[in-house]
Amino acid sequence: MKKEMSSFDVRSIATELSSLEGAHMDKIFQWGAGNVLFRINVQGEGKKDLFFKDKKWLYSPANKPETPIQPTSFATYLRKYLDNARIGKVRQIGFDRVVEMELLKADAEYKLIFEIFGGGNVLLVKDGIIDTCLIQKTMRDRKVRPKEPYIWPQPRFNPIESTEEDFKNAFKESEADCVRTLATAVNLGGQYAEEVCKRSGVDKTLPAPEVSDDKLSKMYAEVKDIVNHVIDVPETTAYYKDGKIEDFAPIQMISHDDLESKGFGSMSEVIDAFVQQMKDEEEEAYVDPEVEKLNRRIAKQEETVQEYKERCEELKRKAEALYTDYQKTAQLLEVLNDQSQKLTWDKLKEGAMKISYVKSIDPSKNLVTAELAGETVTLDYTKGLDANASDIYQQSKDIGEKGKHAEEALNDSRA
Repeated sequence: MKKEMSSFDVRSIATELSSLEGAHMDKIFQWGAGNVLFRINVQGEGKKDLFFKDKKWLYSPANKPETPIQPTSFATYLRKYLDNARIGKVRQIGFDRVVEMELLKADAEYKLIFEIFGGGNVLLVKDGIIDTCLIQKTMRDRKVRPKEPYIWPQPRFNPIESTEEDFKNAFKESEADCVRTLATAVNLGGQYAEEVCKRSGVDKTLPAPEVSDDKLSKMYAEVKDIVNHVIDVPETTAYYKDGKIEDFAPIQMISHDDLESKGFGSMSEVIDAFVQQMKDEEEEAYVDPEVEKLNRRIAKQEETVQEYKERCEELKRKAEALYTDYQKTAQLLEVLNDQSQKLTWDKLKEGAMKISYVKSIDPSKNLVTAELAGETVTLDYTKGLDANASDIYQQSKDIGEKGKHAEEALNDSRA
């Protein structure tokens, strides 16, 4: 059963929500761990709701959800600053699961940002600075809390804007099979990766480097066909298994030919039906508290295992980037090491920051952060390229070991 919105779902809902442009904010409600509802005045149509449910489903429900009488501090803050704000542009950011809504007041302009990934979040941003957010957290590359700059999630491959050359390069650089390359390197996710393989007739298990140029062109054409349908002529469809919605998409999926299907008028309608189905199932089912506790532990362990895997792969990419940009990396390390023995820290930093691909430098720790082969990598400039790569590979190996132990613990919990 579907667990989250795909990037294509988000593109579809962002397009639907553009109908709210010009409307005005009325009341805002928040309850539970991740439910935020925006009641909106739409001229000529009355009030409409925009619901961010469970920090993962963004849609306009047909019926008004039950809302608390007493507003939370988060809801109170949003009401204070967004009362009667006019809605400007609503858009998806790149091909990420992020929706940005402009909110315009006479004396200020805000951006309401819905992050529909990584646990989900709602943020109010003004002049690039976070005013408030539903969830505060600190990550490796960004801090999400009030008064911190809002940093967009690192952009990934965008199949909507990519060229055929971009697409083919992603395959040439991949070491995975066809379906995994489509899912990760091309950023389609598993659902649409399977769909593209089935539509194009390409064996999904074929190693990416072995896919012929003709087959790559055919797959690219299928990706663009899906993109065009989602953007221009969406056909929102739910797919049923044993009478219940198993999946939904803004297009007709031939990979779901074995399931019954039903068309819906909009992405909001199908999400509404799916959310109601989940609610009905929750009310019918009783879960033993001990079982529920175990399931929570397993979910946390699964998340930890995934984080280790992603971090391990990230470190491998960073190490490989040093060799991809070999000359640039070697020259940077040599120059900084040489100059660090001659210049003061301030002068060294001043000179280093003039290098276009240098992001930052910390002379007190002999560290420089640079953009190399598309990766942001932190290096010790007193060491050579091979030594830095070895350090990063070792970090990847250590993380991989932790991941194995975490997976063993996960398997024990599942047993």
